[in-house]
Amino acid sequence: MSDLASVPILTYHSLDASGSPISTSPALFRDQVQLLRERGFQGITLRALLAAWGGGPAPRARPVVLTFDDGLRSVLEHAAPVLREAGFQATVFAVAGRCGTDNGWPGQPAWAPRQALLSFAELRDLTRDGWEVGSHGLTHAALPRLPPHEMTNEVVGSKRILEDRLGFVVTSFTYAYGVASPPARELVQAHYQAACSTDLGHARRGDDRFWLRRIDAYYLRPRFLFRLLETPPGRAYIALRALGRELRRLLGYAELGVERSARRRADSS
Repeated sequence: MSDLASVPILTYHSLDASGSPISTSPALFRDQVQLLRERGFQGITLRALLAAWGGGPAPRARPVVLTFDDGLRSVLEHAAPVLREAGFQATVFAVAGRCGTDNGWPGQPAWAPRQALLSFAELRDLTRDGWEVGSHGLTHAALPRLPPHEMTNEVVGSKRILEDRLGFVVTSFTYAYGVASPPARELVQAHYQAACSTDLGHARRGDDRFWLRRIDAYYLRPRFLFRLLETPPGRAYIALRALGRELRRLLGYAELGVERSARRRADSS
């Protein structure tokens, strides 16, 4: 019987050997999927998890949700065959306005490898294996920085494009850069069934469905750490990592506040 109370949602981006923070090597990914199978996990989509939480069919085994942000073509080349062999399904979040181009959007860090994005036809190929396609916005813009009409294009426009080009309803969203203002979250809630954040942790049945926590595969690269997934030591490790991220975020806000105060004093002098 599957345990639905607390479910790991894993975050991946690219499958390549560059070693960048958003990259997982194809060999490591294959090893991780094999470990999940050995430990009795079943890979399901985010939509399937939400359905099970709502009283629908429960997974036959321990559920894990694999998500792939950005919709990079390496997912089709390297992840899809491995997951097909394992009998797993997954969710890919596509940047609707850039499908078939590359990930060179404004704000992309210089260290991020320039890579091709899946086309609409390639996204349809993934759905034939049971994958879910969700939205990652129209242009991968940070929603809090946008005026209302552009925010609507990112959230609602991306959904319409994906639905028109793929032929099915898009129910899941994930926030670019993991940031969202209250108006952005309200907009997402009005048009989707769920949304993923970049907050670190397990997704729990009673959580806010529009700010689901995930576990970035970056933190599980060492094999021994991945083996600890869903064990008490593994949960403690994730909790400590999450605490460290939150402290860094708060320190960043504090430093920003000090800097702004200094600027105001300088301007008034």
